[in-house]
Amino acid sequence: MRLRDVLDKPGLRLRLLAGAQHVDRPVRRVYTTDLLDPGRYLSGGELVLTGLMWRRTPEDSETFVAALAAAEVCALGAGDAALGSVPADLVDACHRHSLPLFEVPVEVSFRTITEEVAPALWAERASGLATVLGRHRDLIAAMAGGARLTDLLPRVAAELGVVCWLLTPTGRLVAASRPMADDERAAFAHAYLTADRLPHQAVNNGRRITLLPVGGRPDRRLTGWFLVVEAVDGPTPEGPRGQIVQAPTAGTAPEPEAVEELVALAALDRAQHDEARRVERRLAGQLLRSLESTVDQTELSARLVACGLPPDAELAVVVATLGGPVEDAVAVVEELVRTGDEPAAVAPLADGAAVGAVLAAAPGLPDRLRARVDTLAAGLGPPSKGPTAGTAPDALAVGVSEPARGPAALRAALDEARHAHGFAAARRAAAVVVPANELASHLLLLAGVPAAARRAFRERLLGPLVAYDRAHGADLLHTLDEFLRASGSWTRCAQTLHVHVNTLRYRIHRIEDLTGRDLDTFADRVDLFLALRLPPT
Repeated sequence: MRLRDVLDKPGLRLRLLAGAQHVDRPVRRVYTTDLLDPGRYLSGGELVLTGLMWRRTPEDSETFVAALAAAEVCALGAGDAALGSVPADLVDACHRHSLPLFEVPVEVSFRTITEEVAPALWAERASGLATVLGRHRDLIAAMAGGARLTDLLPRVAAELGVVCWLLTPTGRLVAASRPMADDERAAFAHAYLTADRLPHQAVNNGRRITLLPVGGRPDRRLTGWFLVVEAVDGPTPEGPRGQIVQAPTAGTAPEPEAVEELVALAALDRAQHDEARRVERRLAGQLLRSLESTVDQTELSARLVACGLPPDAELAVVVATLGGPVEDAVAVVEELVRTGDEPAAVAPLADGAAVGAVLAAAPGLPDRLRARVDTLAAGLGPPSKGPTAGTAPDALAVGVSEPARGPAALRAALDEARHAHGFAAARRAAAVVVPANELASHLLLLAGVPAAARRAFRERLLGPLVAYDRAHGADLLHTLDEFLRASGSWTRCAQTLHVHVNTLRYRIHRIEDLTGRDLDTFADRVDLFLALRLPPT
């Protein structure tokens, strides 16, 4: 039932005073109140009736209407009994908040309105429920017969009058009713991971959207999927193009019933996905245990085939850790390494803390992993500081091996990935991906030094500079870094820092005095360069 249908009932003699452009809003129920702020009792879509007993001063109208608009009610009906007419300040407030307002004649009771509207609402709900149940039966039968959500979602969304997308926390598109650009997917993933609470309403390109969780743990968004739902019809709020911002109270949100249907459909697909993954993880666990044992190559080849991986192809191994239950880490790594339907074997390693993965060594694999990890970083906690530094509960560390061909080379690839992972974990960042080809640099040497020794080395060399900069507001540490990056070139470094060469010479002399090192000496340059590469304590 629409507001227009209520206003058109001849026996009620209702007169519209504001919001004529919104008479097609749906009515969900009738609610009577004389509270000044009834917002906590409203869920959206109500036809609110009031006798105006809450009004003491004209300013009260703004308070009352603002609460209704924030709750996204359908309309307000004001009775004449208390004041004799609807006050102008209430009409003005409804105009400001785009809330339809109609006058209820003194001889028409609120009960009469409720009795006129309620039967129509019950009939609509009964009809809608039958339609929903019928659609659910058809969808379950179709999915049981092998239909994919990617095929079903466009039709269901069109029937419900919405457009929607089902996404993972990395921005990977699971299913959609229409295409979505890569930058939009990344923006939605960021909004999902950082929202204060879910469901979350926002505005994207001037359109009202709703983000809803699908599957996974409520307190662990990294392991779930999320649904983005946008209403097709109705007025749209203003919002920055290409940005997702918190939704204003104006605009049209998707129908709750439609949202519930879509979430149920997405949850069904997620359940099928999880069941398939449980079987795959058991086979992946056998494969990874084989890599960590001495089984012969024939058995190892057979376990690769069981996981859908060709034994003679170039494969890569990934080792990763994530704070929290290892089951969560497995789910996150699966999301990182999978692309479409390409096979990948993901399971916990023997130590029970790290997760291993074997997958095709596609070109650009480390870059692809870095892009996905960068997206997930919004949902990860920062590393801990102080005595427990480097033990961030949500730090994601990922090591990637070089491509390996054949079962015999996979064991060496696992060792490479472990070393790369150890280096990633030592960086103490929220999310790090390290490919094995980086292990040939000086950074490998630093990663192998005990953490206490690294901290002492940095403090001994750079501590005086840090203290001087803090006390004098200077920039000696940055100057030293730029000087070494310029390979000791006075002219190039001065240009980078936008200072005169004489100023640079003064700063370098001050650095040498404070550190006791000679920057004309190669050995001292190396020591200072390495100290700068170590993270601060």
